[in-house]
Amino acid sequence: MSAEISTPARSVGASGQSSLQDFLRRLFGSQEGVLFLIVAVLWLYLMSRSDVFFTQRNIGVMLSQVSMIAITGFGMTMLMIAREVDLSVGSMQAFAGVTAMQALNESHSLIVGLLAALAVGAIVGAINAGATLGLKISSFIVTLAMMQIVRGLAYTSTNAAVQNEHKLASFKKVFNGAFIENPVRIPNPVLTMVIIFIIFGLILSRTTFGRSIYAIGGNPEAAALSGIPVNRIKAICFIITGMLAALSAFMLIARMNSGQNNAGFGFELQVIGSVLLGGASLAGGKGTLVGTLLAAVLLGTVNNGIVLLGYNSNWQTAVVGLMILTAVFLDTMRRRMTGQS
Repeated sequence: MSAEISTPARSVGASGQSSLQDFLRRLFGSQEGVLFLIVAVLWLYLMSRSDVFFTQRNIGVMLSQVSMIAITGFGMTMLMIAREVDLSVGSMQAFAGVTAMQALNESHSLIVGLLAALAVGAIVGAINAGATLGLKISSFIVTLAMMQIVRGLAYTSTNAAVQNEHKLASFKKVFNGAFIENPVRIPNPVLTMVIIFIIFGLILSRTTFGRSIYAIGGNPEAAALSGIPVNRIKAICFIITGMLAALSAFMLIARMNSGQNNAGFGFELQVIGSVLLGGASLAGGKGTLVGTLLAAVLLGTVNNGIVLLGYNSNWQTAVVGLMILTAVFLDTMRRRMTGQS
């Protein structure tokens, strides 16, 4: 009788152990799982080294800064999945920001300022798309040139001067406020990031448009032959990326309470670095918003840790470069091992 009872028990135990092993294999066998583990370990380390790190204020400020990278990164992820890139998002943060501040100063309307920023993002994104797809020029070259053009427009439109701060109370609350205060205060930029993450996550995973982006990145010729409007979808991705970069610009001027034409230097590297580190491929057809979000949090955590532990803040730039190099190297090795071009 005991043997008959113990046999099923062993089977249940073995089944449970197997399920746990499968779960761990799926978790840490993916880019997102590895990033989650790294972030968790890094947070535990910083908690042990600094009493300030795991406070509501520090986490809120850190994630608010991360939100600008992640929000732009969501658009960049879609663009890179489709085998394109946008190097102008850093300059966009400056130009859209000063344009929005000028609109705020003239209209005293939060909505007008936001729409002005989004319009700049959409126009620059459309120009990037038109030059890349219409003239058949590499998006790397087009957006590299646009990066300089837009930066120049930011300087000339302001006569190289910082835009004055705005007193509009609702504007200041865009970055510093929080619609959700209890049980945990969630800053508006973080809440905005979560909402955009959910919206575009559903678009990528649940819609024909999202599946078409992956199909284009996997094989543009085959996608075109199957009836997918390749150029139209890529153009939409360029415009979305421009508008999300402009939204991050609006969040930045709300944080700084001024429009600065020198804003966004190096921002494009942080965004692209997060997308690549999150699992996207330079060859297209690969990438997730979850990976981009986790990579942005990792980048923000490293930057925050460097400051809290008293290291030279210039190391932040070096760390971003090292992460980009690591991500590109791993992607190149993966493609070589799998025989992909």
